[in-house]
Amino acid sequence: MSTETHEFKAETKKLLDIVAKSLYTDKEVFIRELISNASDACEKLRFLQGSSQIKETNDSDLPLQITLSVSEKDRKFVIEDSGIGMTHDQLVEHLGTIAKSGSLDYVQSGESDASKIIGQFGVGFYSTFVVADKVEVYTKISDKEKGEQGLLWSSDGSGSFTVTEVDDVQRGTRIELTLKDDATEFSKLANVKKAAQKFSSFIDFPLYVKEDGEPEPVNKQEALWLKSSASEDQHTEFFRFLSGTSYGQPYYTLMYQTDAPLSIKSCFYLPDPDNAPSRMFTKDPEIGVSLHSRRVMVKKHADGIIPKWLHWMKGVVDCEDMPMNISRENMQDTRLMEKLSMAVVRRVLRFLGQQAKKDPEKYAKFFKGYSYYLKAGVIEDKEGNFSRHKDDILKLLRFECSNKDKDELISLEDYIEMSVDGQQNIYYFTCPDRQTALSSPYMEQFVKRQRNVLLMYEDIDEFVVNAIEGFKDKKFISVDSADKDFELDLDKPEEDGKKEKELSNDEQNELEKFIKGVLKEKVQEVKFSSRLVSSPAIVTSIITPHMRKMMKTLMAGKENDGMGNIPMTLEISPHHDIITTLHAIHKANEPVARIAVEQLFDTACIAAGTLDDPRVLMSRLNKVLEMFVYQGAGFDYAKGEYTKILDAEPATASTTEASKAEPEKKEAPKESTSKFEEVKS
Repeated sequence: MSTETHEFKAETKKLLDIVAKSLYTDKEVFIRELISNASDACEKLRFLQGSSQIKETNDSDLPLQITLSVSEKDRKFVIEDSGIGMTHDQLVEHLGTIAKSGSLDYVQSGESDASKIIGQFGVGFYSTFVVADKVEVYTKISDKEKGEQGLLWSSDGSGSFTVTEVDDVQRGTRIELTLKDDATEFSKLANVKKAAQKFSSFIDFPLYVKEDGEPEPVNKQEALWLKSSASEDQHTEFFRFLSGTSYGQPYYTLMYQTDAPLSIKSCFYLPDPDNAPSRMFTKDPEIGVSLHSRRVMVKKHADGIIPKWLHWMKGVVDCEDMPMNISRENMQDTRLMEKLSMAVVRRVLRFLGQQAKKDPEKYAKFFKGYSYYLKAGVIEDKEGNFSRHKDDILKLLRFECSNKDKDELISLEDYIEMSVDGQQNIYYFTCPDRQTALSSPYMEQFVKRQRNVLLMYEDIDEFVVNAIEGFKDKKFISVDSADKDFELDLDKPEEDGKKEKELSNDEQNELEKFIKGVLKEKVQEVKFSSRLVSSPAIVTSIITPHMRKMMKTLMAGKENDGMGNIPMTLEISPHHDIITTLHAIHKANEPVARIAVEQLFDTACIAAGTLDDPRVLMSRLNKVLEMFVYQGAGFDYAKGEYTKILDAEPATASTTEASKAEPEKKEAPKESTSKFEEVKS
């Protein structure tokens, strides 16, 4: 029995040190690497046999399989396969000289970041030195023409390795690890079995773990995504396997296979919307789709392929074309990674679009469960993906609208089809609920014209609209925005024949000046507007009232949130009775007019939802209540005196005649006039 000793070169030792100490963030991945290598060895032998490149095979009665075993007493971990095996030269070349094909350049350049050492160097095997003091590799080549001698490769990873001829070695490769003291967990059967199930449930060869000397199958679940079709029961079983549950069925199922632009085999499940994840508990969610390469799991959570806003999907993506780095924890080529992500996400979104047309009612239920995540996708896709999926996502969005019944949802494409001829805008209103929306003064002109408006109830909707700006050359316009073209000439309402009093230009200018003097810095501008129908006034700004409210919430707790500095405009109707009467009394009865202006502004802020604390209205509302009571008592604010006196007690017979007499004028209490001065806020 001859033994050869080979020294690792200094550069190779340095590279091995980097691999052992810094490459793998999770020690158990060495099991994945070894199972992957064993699967590749079996695959190569199957290919050579199938292509008749091997005339006679060693141990020809041995089936293609992989077996794991452990010995807790001896701190041993063993994996063996019946694959292609290695010759003497291959042992020395593949397991002895790892610093080749460019890795030497990395070492000589002083590179110490192992994540930058690329996977084509083939050093996944060396992950074993993360957990083992000693590694022994027994192997015999499968091709009889190349030999029948068994070989043993052995090393402690420090500076050298030996190659020895040995007998009684079966075809394939057996790797025995003597585990380090801090890695004895991998000599325990339960831990190894769990890791094997986690990483390699879908390899295409039988995988066994020896329990009490008997091999027990691990990978019972078929690699369903590699099939061209599967039954509903198979999909249900696979979905439950991926979800880690014994119940439930997928709401939608998609099998996607293609050879261009990459070789992709995948299977996706969209869970029932009744079980959609709560946003409260998904701050940093894990991706539910795993990434495989040739049936072996590369990443349990395929972030970088599947975006965060689709984290709730379950499934598997298998891409043979994707090169990996040594640890397989990151992709080598981000361009290929982006190409894979683009292909997969686009297919999922278009599949949902097809389902929405095929069964709108079923899709409507799905959308209600996952609407937030699709909308978040619009924003995240813009921020991190240059809005590449924008059009596909927008086609999936659904909203209520003013011209349909409650709970009836329409798409953006439906809205455009329902628009009046020549309409260039998509009108929307972000509001708490339908009732609030339809009773809002901002909606009056649209309701009167029966102009359709999208009703958006979720906080995220405003951010979505700001992120996309438009859809199919149509601009999004909020009905509560300022200085926008609402296309009021497209569908003028029929005149009702009633002639309303309207202030002249001079009267409008006069009243604008008065109102601005009362409100002072609360408003930047006061202007008359034609957009109002039955309400006297609204407030507008450079940002919509809803966005203003959202931003204030986000800035809560800061000393200066900046919201108070955003200018507001008070728009008033020139023909509303309150406004025309206000002009009539603003000189003759200024105290009442000033209170009316303040209340007009506050009411408009309430309608806009921008009044932060309604308690600030209490003093003014008390003044208004006082005003009603005093007027009921006969007080004339214009003259500042009572014009009649009301008895506190009910009239009696003795006072009946006196009550018919002309009431004596009486000055108001001195303190009463002070009650109607301008309210300071």
